[in-house]
Amino acid sequence: MIKYAIALVSLTGILAGEAAAADLAAVPYTAATAAAPWSGFHVGVVAGWGRGTANQDYPTLPLIGNSGSFAQTGWIGGATVGYDWQFGTIVAGVEGDLSAADIDGNTSNGFCAGSVPCRTKITWLHTGRARVGVAFGDVMPYVTGGVAVAGLKSWNAFNSTNSEPNAVWGGVVGGGLEWMFLSNWSAKAEYLFVPSFTTATSTDLPDAKVNERNVSLVRFGVNYHFGEAPVRARY
Repeated sequence: MIKYAIALVSLTGILAGEAAAADLAAVPYTAATAAAPWSGFHVGVVAGWGRGTANQDYPTLPLIGNSGSFAQTGWIGGATVGYDWQFGTIVAGVEGDLSAADIDGNTSNGFCAGSVPCRTKITWLHTGRARVGVAFGDVMPYVTGGVAVAGLKSWNAFNSTNSEPNAVWGGVVGGGLEWMFLSNWSAKAEYLFVPSFTTATSTDLPDAKVNERNVSLVRFGVNYHFGEAPVRARY
């Protein structure tokens, strides 16, 4: 009987030692973040820099002619709102933004060589886009595309005091990278490109036209997401 008791105590000690060793091995752990919950509404702010190419043209007045193409540069900033749906690692959504802008440029070429140069400025820009991304945990690269509308003003020797605002439309494509750096908060960097806007017509001279094309935007933003916060597991 004593022999069996000693064996039982020994077996118990071995099992207890193994359990203690397992507990000690489990003390070190690493935190792993589950896939970020991209689904849901988000709102944010965005700001950056833009560049475009403008042209003023009077095709029915050949003696006046064309300004030639000239560059515009300047800032852009505003607010964004969107909604995303996450299907595994695939994230699909829609996003819109409302931005003020000061993307401005002028030239003194051709008929613009007088006392008043030809000048064209983008004063505001809005986009409505779909976007599709791939979520790698807290980081999501994405592509985006949709429509853009911009406010355009122009000046020249025939319209030197009262610039004319015009709404012009175009398609927009681009891509970016978004990072969920805190619970419900993300930062993003993106590039958008508008190949060409519709031609804006002017009333200062018959058939006067203002062309806006090759608009590039580099923007940085911060979004707040209304979905659940990321879950962190310990191993």
